[in-house]
This record gives sequence, C-alpha cells and structure tokens, in this order.
Amino acid sequence: MDTSLYSPCELCPRRCKADRTNGKTGFCGMPAEVIVNKSMIHTGEEPVLGGKGGCGAVFFEGCSLRCIFCQNHRITSLTGKGRSYDEESLAKLFHELASEGAGAIDLVTPMHYAPTVAKAIKRAKETGLKLPVICNCSGYESVSTLKLFDGLVDIYLPDLKYYSSKVSAKYANAPDYFTTACMALDEMFRQVGRFEIDGSTGMMQKGMIVRHMMLPGNLFDSKHIIDYLVSRFGDDIFISLMSQYTPMPHILENEKSPEELRRPLSKDNYEKLCGYLADLGQTNAFIQEMSSSGSLMIPDFN
Repeated sequence: MDTSLYSPCELCPRRCKADRTNGKTGFCGMPAEVIVNKSMIHTGEEPVLGGKGGCGAVFFEGCSLRCIFCQNHRITSLTGKGRSYDEESLAKLFHELASEGAGAIDLVTPMHYAPTVAKAIKRAKETGLKLPVICNCSGYESVSTLKLFDGLVDIYLPDLKYYSSKVSAKYANAPDYFTTACMALDEMFRQVGRFEIDGSTGMMQKGMIVRHMMLPGNLFDSKHIIDYLVSRFGDDIFISLMSQYTPMPHILENEKSPEELRRPLSKDNYEKLCGYLADLGQTNAFIQEMSSSGSLMIPDFN
C-alpha cells in the first residue's frame, strides 16, 4: 500500500499533518490502516439507490467531522471490533457484497482512507465489478482528496449539514464547514454531472444526491442550505431532506449538550422546510416520514 498521503496527513480540510503511518492518529482518530466496522446489505438509502437488492454498505470507522450529535458515533473512534483491509481485500469485499445481491456499493464515511479506497474501487472495477459505487460522506471534504475518486465514484451522496459558521463551530468545531463543503460539492458534481437513471430499473447509475438532516431549532439554517442547493444545482441533482434526527444517549446523558439537541425534531418545522423546498420549484427531491427517527435507521454496529 502506498502510504505517502497518510504522512503527514492532509486528506481532510483539518490538515492535522498526523503521521498515521507510524501509529499516530489525527482528528479522524484513525491510523493509515483501513478499518471497516461492518459490511451489510442495507435497504435504508434513498429509493433510487440499490433497488430490491439494497446497497452493499461498507461502514468505515473514524470520521474527520465528528458532529457532537452523530447517530453513528459508536464507530467514529476505534472500537477494537473492526476488521483491517488493504486495497486487495477491500476490492474482494465489494465483489462479495455484489454476489449477495447488492444493487450498488455504498461506502459510508470513507474519505480519511481515500488513497486506499480509491485503489480498491479501481481494482474491483478492473476485475469485473459492474455496480454503481456510492461515496456517502459528510460534505466536509478537501477537493484534492476528492480528485482521487475522479472516474471511480459513480454517485456522490454527501451531506450539506450547516450554513452558519456559528452552528457548524458549535456542533462540529468546523466554522469553515459551509464554504469548504460548497467547494467539495462543486468538485463532486464536476466529476459525475447531472444524474442518470436506468429506465428499466428506476435506479440511479450516476449523479449526486445531497442530504440535509434537519436539526431541532435550526429551521433558519436549513432554509439557507435549501436556497443554496436549489440555486446552485437545481434539478440536476436530488435533494434529500431527512427528518431522522434522534437525540442519542450520549447527548441526553451529557448535561452540557445543547438544549435544542436534547429534543426530537418538530414535525411542524420539518413540514415547513419541505413546503419551502417545493415552493422553490425543486422537483427532484426526497422526504422522510417522521417515524424515521429513533433507532430504525441506525445499523447494529460491531
């Protein structure tokens, strides 16, 4: 494995320069060795992803954003229960998921392992993988790192979480989130362009779906995000408005947690946001039922 991009590590926008090749860990909390916590057939993604077979989801440990309310917080640090992979074994895993009936390969939070993951995708495609490859990420990415995936990732599935620098600083210690994510989304769209749907299956083969999970008490911030996405990309992408925010135990048990994050999302505010998106004329969009909150959408991680 070529480890040169892991030391000093500048793969994510935090550019912490950790020497991950010698057992050091930076903001993402991970060494250079790829750690996968769980791989599974996952049917919880947007309706145009995976089809009846679901997505072959690969959940990587670690994260370079680390939002305080994260629903996958159990695997944002080393758990000791994950399995290590190199590019060859990771490519083999993609093929195994395809053989289990997956309709797409869904890479969840892979960017802090980008050099290895990119080589694994290339290897898998060279050895016969025909499924669309999805990069499912936080949106807080470096353009230079995203370029490693040019021609390899078929579908980008980023979040656009925050507009206000005060909000992103409060929840993710990333006051530069919005400006950084906007540049990242531009690069993703440059790579994949307007979405393409298979007419016989209704499944996306190429393109971008931008997710925004609405947070309690942040309707104003969410409206700014919707304004930006519609004006920048419009119906060339899908916008996915998510209602699944769930106050996790680590938030409820910490008395210092922001008060607004200790309560569920308001149905009224979510419906207002959905109506706002419709009024802007966006037709390529997904919304969720309020019942999507809770543990339903959270995998049983190792």
